[in-house]
Amino acid sequence: MGPGGLSDLTTRQLARMLEAKLGQPVIVENKPSAGQVVGMQATANAAPDGYTLLLGSTTGLAITPKLFNNVTIDPTKFVAVSPISTTPNVLVALPDFPANDFKELAANANARKDPITYGSIGVGTSPHLGMEIFRIGAKFEATHVPYKGDAPALLALKSREVDTAVITMFSAQPRIKSGELKALGVFQAQPFQNLPNIQTTTQAGVPEADVPGWVGLFASPGTPTSIIAKLEPVARQVIASAEFQAFLASHGSESVQLDNKSYVAMIARQSAQLGDIIKKLNLQSGQ
Repeated sequence: MGPGGLSDLTTRQLARMLEAKLGQPVIVENKPSAGQVVGMQATANAAPDGYTLLLGSTTGLAITPKLFNNVTIDPTKFVAVSPISTTPNVLVALPDFPANDFKELAANANARKDPITYGSIGVGTSPHLGMEIFRIGAKFEATHVPYKGDAPALLALKSREVDTAVITMFSAQPRIKSGELKALGVFQAQPFQNLPNIQTTTQAGVPEADVPGWVGLFASPGTPTSIIAKLEPVARQVIASAEFQAFLASHGSESVQLDNKSYVAMIARQSAQLGDIIKKLNLQSGQ
């Protein structure tokens, strides 16, 4: 998790509010790395006493173990404390693009001589994988152009290097509301609460492309249930608060309404699904 990004901002907001509830310091330590490996390793090696927690994400717990063959960390060993939020990946285009939603995009793509191009925040990221699942399910061709983050993908879209881009709702939300961009669809099954009129993958007839980005709080492997029982209610109380909910909404996110057992099951399903598309696209790497 690098400083300044949405995960970092969310973690610091959560930490500040947890600190007030727990009455003791909650320190955020950034450990950026490809695929969140460094942060996961540090948490896996920490004592299972509840004092070292991981901000687990789609990238670290669902994608990295499938994308890289040499990852020795078993993500299923981390103990869920509480889900925090999801942030939809959203397909956006310039206002004059000749399609207004997922279905129209597929029809437009099939009527064109050349494939539609789409930018994303990188190869093997949830925006890339979600778009590929949707493209295959909707039966059209598209060419992926990877960039190093939302900002360069947006710049490429504005300069018309690509026809469309899959970016996070964190970056897209203010631009959609201002009319600078139009949203063609969100890569999740349920409507995004803050912009409910954007077509979902289910509404477009490709429910399997339900691949939002998510983050949650996890403890080191082997952490006793008695410790989780102390941490979970406090974390959930903070996340459910009006202040934290307002923070999520303003940052293109929404809370996850799942108990920990259901949350872990959701992660397992998504990990298997993303593993399948990674294999289909031949993206696995030994690095």
